[in-house]
Amino acid sequence: MSTQDTTQEPKARPKWFGAAAMLLALVLVGLLAWGVRVLIFPSNDEPAADPPTAATQTAPSSASASASATAAAVADANTAWDCQVDLNNDDASVADSAPTVEEWVAGGYNVIPFSEFGGCQKQPSGLRVGYPHTETGSLMAAATYSVALDPSVSNEAAQDLEVAVAEGSNRVLLGERAQRIRDGLEQSEDTSAITRLTLLGYIQNSYTDDAASYRLIYSAPDASGLEQTLIAQVDLVWEDGDWKLDPASGTELVTGSRYQGQPYVQWGPKQ
Repeated sequence: MSTQDTTQEPKARPKWFGAAAMLLALVLVGLLAWGVRVLIFPSNDEPAADPPTAATQTAPSSASASASATAAAVADANTAWDCQVDLNNDDASVADSAPTVEEWVAGGYNVIPFSEFGGCQKQPSGLRVGYPHTETGSLMAAATYSVALDPSVSNEAAQDLEVAVAEGSNRVLLGERAQRIRDGLEQSEDTSAITRLTLLGYIQNSYTDDAASYRLIYSAPDASGLEQTLIAQVDLVWEDGDWKLDPASGTELVTGSRYQGQPYVQWGPKQ
């Protein structure tokens, strides 16, 4: 698939990711200073990349062409975005082996993975959605939503709640908080710390066709400049034809904690 975005930028019982800076920002600030709440949301400055397209193939026989057309029609009927039909639907497990990422591109407050395994649809806010119904697709979505989902920054970003967050009372409450922040009735947390996070890898907690859970391992310098290692737990559900974030609560998208030495699969922009 084509990936044209080439610009790269850069859950103690702390809470991360509230509904304002809703993911990693508070985690970092809180965990590094002990005791916080975190959230993250995306900037809208990055240019949109052209949606991925299927690789050129030799002409199939009429029988295989018919089978391919049928498969594409079924996939299209079960996905949220047209571009998902062209994604790689390899059902390989990522529990012990990390997927290949073609590019790590600017997204939200950090960099996110972009490849044939997802992120094919770019929203007006800049958030990437559109992932295959596979383990790899769920991991790609988790790594993206953890640093690039922030409905408090603009009206465009507020629309991301519907396409990237699971339906339910938590989503309603997160949206209400984001609205208060946009209206200046509630202060947003400082999200600048998120830009200093570096993804080191992940731990797959569980995966089924309907839900997935990951612990993403990040490193970041504390106030004294010493590197600290943090964990963000990101839960997702397959809903309405795409992977969506299953929020931890009505005030937090994900939860965070300090890393305690658990083994993890190495994966990130510097791997």
